Amino acid sequence: MPRRLMADVLRQSTLQLIGLLLATIVALALGGMVSSMIIGQINQGMAAAINQSGTLRMQSYRIAAAVADAGLSPAARRARLRVLAAEFEERLNSPRLTAMLGRADSDPVNLAYARVHTGWSADLRPTLAWMASAAASGPQYRAVRSAYLDLVDAFVDDIHALVHRLEERAEQRIRLLRLLQATALGLTLALVLVTLVLLRRRVTAPLADLLRCAGEIRQGDFSARVAWTGDDELGRLGAAMNRMTQDLSRLYQELEARIAAKTQDLARTNRSLELLYRTSRTLENMPLSVVTLQRVLLDLRGHLALAEVQLCLRGGLGIGGQQDLAADARSGVCICTEAGARSVRCTAPGDDHDPDSRGGANAPADLVASAATSWLALAVGEPDHRCGTLRVRLHPGQALAPWQQRLLTSVAGHLTTACRLQARVQEGRRLILHEERSSLARELHDSLAQSLSYLKIQATRLGAALDPAPDSRRPPAATGAAAMGAESPVGGGAKQDPALIPAVILAELRAGLASAYRQLRELLGTFRLRIDGTGLAGALTATVQEFRDRSDLEIVLGDQLPGDLLTANEEVHVLQIVREALSNVIRHARAGRVAVQLQRTTDGAVLVVIIDDGIGPGSAPPGRGHYGLMIMRERAASLGGSLEIAPGPAGGTRVCLRFRPRAG
Repeated sequence: MPRRLMADVLRQSTLQLIGLLLATIVALALGGMVSSMIIGQINQGMAAAINQSGTLRMQSYRIAAAVADAGLSPAARRARLRVLAAEFEERLNSPRLTAMLGRADSDPVNLAYARVHTGWSADLRPTLAWMASAAASGPQYRAVRSAYLDLVDAFVDDIHALVHRLEERAEQRIRLLRLLQATALGLTLALVLVTLVLLRRRVTAPLADLLRCAGEIRQGDFSARVAWTGDDELGRLGAAMNRMTQDLSRLYQELEARIAAKTQDLARTNRSLELLYRTSRTLENMPLSVVTLQRVLLDLRGHLALAEVQLCLRGGLGIGGQQDLAADARSGVCICTEAGARSVRCTAPGDDHDPDSRGGANAPADLVASAATSWLALAVGEPDHRCGTLRVRLHPGQALAPWQQRLLTSVAGHLTTACRLQARVQEGRRLILHEERSSLARELHDSLAQSLSYLKIQATRLGAALDPAPDSRRPPAATGAAAMGAESPVGGGAKQDPALIPAVILAELRAGLASAYRQLRELLGTFRLRIDGTGLAGALTATVQEFRDRSDLEIVLGDQLPGDLLTANEEVHVLQIVREALSNVIRHARAGRVAVQLQRTTDGAVLVVIIDDGIGPGSAPPGRGHYGLMIMRERAASLGGSLEIAPGPAGGTRVCLRFRPRAG
């Protein structure tokens, strides 16, 4: 079980396997070094033992030489033999030699040493002892000496055998040391080779694969995968990188899909905004007409791919009330009003032309579809004031997305704004028409009506003068003529004759007719007044020249206003006030010179001043000027300003108009 666990650990951990191999290499190296040290320590005394055994051989020959030396005296020989024997004994039992002996008795070195020790103890040493104590003469001594010399050769051979055994023991240990060193070196090389192969297969190759995969991922290739997915550390890292790459690929694809969807949404939004911009510009820059509405509806139908678009409008918008204003089957666009005739295309079965009947209050955003058909209706107008209905027909199976519904709502909002502006324009036109009619009525009442009334009275007087019979109505007529004479445009210079002379009455009739004709021409000029491309400056110049031609007045014009300061309505009112003031000067002021000044003050207001050198405002006779001043004040009020009439600084009359322009 532990062995299997170790195998699993080594299989699942490259680091542990490499660590084990390195530890084994270190152990082999340490084992080789320790064995070398031990064997070296053991062989350290082997050389001394061999030398010691060699001295035994030499000592044996020295003893033999001393025994064979005939020149020595017996005493000297005995003494020398004792000394040599003692030295041999000492060398034979020396620790340098006995330390190399083995523990077992059967050891070859022990056996060789035992033979040498036995030969010395049993044979040589007793012989030497006898020879040292016996006399050095006689046949017995010589026989013993000869026997000793014969034993020395055999004893030296035993010493040779001991030396040989010691040398063999030393060589054996050296061979063992070589074997251990070679084995350790071989195992170390093998383990190093195995480690290199393992590093290449389980470290270098997986790391290169991981780096390759990382490089491909960095370049955007999320299909790269790591091939090494084993149970070790790098294998688990490769598997984790594969899972990460797979997740990144999925996230990248999802992100690309979301970006593509967002791009489509942005493109669709841009197209919708372009449609709304074109719709707004078309409705703003072009008059609200059939052509304008057709352009808007065709653009809407093409953008949303609708089958048909219908715009049903209520009357009163000034767009027209003819039968089916626009109904083109090829374009798929229909525009109609309540005043137009009902067509089959404009009103679907089950639908009402009235926009209030479509959808109902509970329809979300006023956009509903008929249950029986594929029509959708969208109210055009405010909730409390509907001006029409925008109806669209879908293709079979077609459904409007939320953005398409919002776009329809926005287009309906633009149509609502256009209809509201059209209604305001119509209302403004009606108000202008009413105002102009009121002004015309005042002008007629102020001029021709008075003159014609005067002529009527004069005709009555003429009839009374030509009738010889007394007329009870003459005094009232005379009284009326006297009353109206003061208002006559002739100026009231002619005095009524109590005798009712026909010639005088006829002259007054002619003067009245001339005055009425002149007033009629003035009114026609006033009503035909237009401001062309030259603007207010050109109109003022033409007006001044007109009044110069009609009278002997010296008229001086000083226009210091910018050309684009006033609106068209303000220019018309200013021009009318100047004309009315000049007309009053000609009729009532008895002036010889008049100055017209137009300038802008420091606070941004417009100042129009007309000054004459006439008789002044207090000296003017009552008559038409009273109504003219009232009209001038009304025009000043419509400009949001004030009109002041006062005596001039050097006499005459000073008319001052002050107002703030809308553009300022």
